[in-house]
Amino acid sequence: MILVGGLIGFFIIIYSFKSIKNKISKRDMLCNISIIFEDGKIDINAIIDTGNFLKDPLTGNPVIIVEKEVLKNVIPVDILEDMEEVINGIREIEDKYISKIRLIPFSALGTENGLLLGIKPENFYINYQGKIVENKKVIVGIYNQKLSRNNKYNALIGLDIISNL
Repeated sequence: MILVGGLIGFFIIIYSFKSIKNKISKRDMLCNISIIFEDGKIDINAIIDTGNFLKDPLTGNPVIIVEKEVLKNVIPVDILEDMEEVINGIREIEDKYISKIRLIPFSALGTENGLLLGIKPENFYINYQGKIVENKKVIVGIYNQKLSRNNKYNALIGLDIISNL
């Protein structure tokens, strides 16, 4: 009886995993986002990252990770090029950006106690599965490298951002 029960349980688990895997595809994990800053707007593809639980420590707002390269037209280049100096307080920044700059502590593989430079946008829109939602309470974390090898997405968003859809 134990052997038969174990075999039945095994097949139920295998079938369940295959069913879930077929329902969740990479296409379902992609969405379009629009980020509006004082100096312009960018429209990019993002992927939903189930491991992104980053929050702004001051406000508790969720953090979206965006590649530095796609932000060059909407954030001053001197902030982007001297991110380490801004994080360390060495670099002076324009007055209009001082209240928008955030330092986001994070831990990741290979980085135990890191700081990510963040900036508060004027507005944020997400288009996921045909629904468009506005969210003014997000922080854009600036990532210095590529997120995708094939450039299918340039940003990571957490599940908490799409939970309101």
